[in-house]
Amino acid sequence: MNKTIVALAICLCGVMASAQTTIEVSLEEARVIATRAFLAGDTDTALQIAQGLLQANPDDRAALVIVAAAADPATGRKAGARAWALSETDAQRYEAARLTALAYAREERFTLATFWLRRALTVAPTDDETARTTQDAAQLVRLNPWSNAISFALVPSNNVNGGADDDILTAPGLPDGTLSPDAQALAGIRAVLGVRTQYRLSQSAEQRTTVALSYQGSRVRLEDSAAAAGVSGRAFATDAADVTLGHDRALDSGSMSARLTFGTYDFGRKDYYDFQRLTLGRALPLTDATSLQVVATQERQTYAQTNIGTIDRTALRGTLAHRLNSRDRISATLTYTHSEGDSVNYSYDDWSLEGSYAWADPFGPVTLAIGGGVKWSDYPDYVLIFPVDGGREDLTFFYSMNMGFNDLTYAGFTPGLQISGNVADSNISRFTRNTVSVGLTLNSNF
Repeated sequence: MNKTIVALAICLCGVMASAQTTIEVSLEEARVIATRAFLAGDTDTALQIAQGLLQANPDDRAALVIVAAAADPATGRKAGARAWALSETDAQRYEAARLTALAYAREERFTLATFWLRRALTVAPTDDETARTTQDAAQLVRLNPWSNAISFALVPSNNVNGGADDDILTAPGLPDGTLSPDAQALAGIRAVLGVRTQYRLSQSAEQRTTVALSYQGSRVRLEDSAAAAGVSGRAFATDAADVTLGHDRALDSGSMSARLTFGTYDFGRKDYYDFQRLTLGRALPLTDATSLQVVATQERQTYAQTNIGTIDRTALRGTLAHRLNSRDRISATLTYTHSEGDSVNYSYDDWSLEGSYAWADPFGPVTLAIGGGVKWSDYPDYVLIFPVDGGREDLTFFYSMNMGFNDLTYAGFTPGLQISGNVADSNISRFTRNTVSVGLTLNSNF
């Protein structure tokens, strides 16, 4: 008798036929017996047979799948990962990925479990399985004390630097001048990467406390005409990093939140300013379909450049949101900002009013949301070497359209397209501009 079959027969003897000394079966028959035992709920028998099969062939995929499903979590996740590597079809990979995720979840290693569910999503056989796996991943995110998010955008624009429409500088009460090339609108592409990790320090039915670390960086590639003028995209690179301590609490009606943030912002690959920010929020349901959110922010910015110094900024924002019978959502936001700085050019007041509309149902494969608004800014003591008569006043109209392409979702990440722009008119020509950007985005669904 083949030694492989003898060894398997001994395993089967102790499990299934105590009155016999041996049971001679082929490897394929043993796989069938193990599978049937597992499906019948006899996991001990299934696991012992699978372990016997693996003694005969460590790369027996069918046995690895049973071990992944029935063994302890540490053994199961190793077996599931090996089964994934040995899989030859998408259906096999999907099965292995979900079993590996389950083993990690049983160990409460939710981040790695979510990673394996993302792998499962890349080979999900049906739309129902895709929805099921996405829901499972969202549930793991809720259970996980760690939450991680990553986003990416590639944004071509006719004005990546917020420059003026032309090279002539005009301002009330001052002679005309000429703007440098880097102060004029420059076309190019901005790439933006955002990463955030958050840990839940405590949670109950009434409250949650978290600490989060965030980074967002952007790099700019200018068109050749800008390079010919001696301007480098490096001058417009940005890096921002911050750590935030947050607390949310449920109230009898609605909720409240508090955030304390410390961060730094670099511009042109150089230190620009450090900041501290306190944010308080209150969410209040007005009806079953309508809610009000009020947010107050106090921020201090300390610039590396001594001629700018310190800026204290206070902002108040109120948002009224309503869900229509169609499940579409409409909202309106009013914001007031007051800034006081050591430099008069950073002391201003501005008001903005914006609205948005998001459709609940997609248009074919596309989800859609639109928004727009207006902002008025007043710098009463603005200086361009000499004081500007009447200070600086800006009026800006802005708009945006966001589209998501759910049919192109991959591994839980959905691509999108964002079209945005603004038209700004100012009594100082340096701040009169017309900007249009088209951004390609990639965001996580959970």
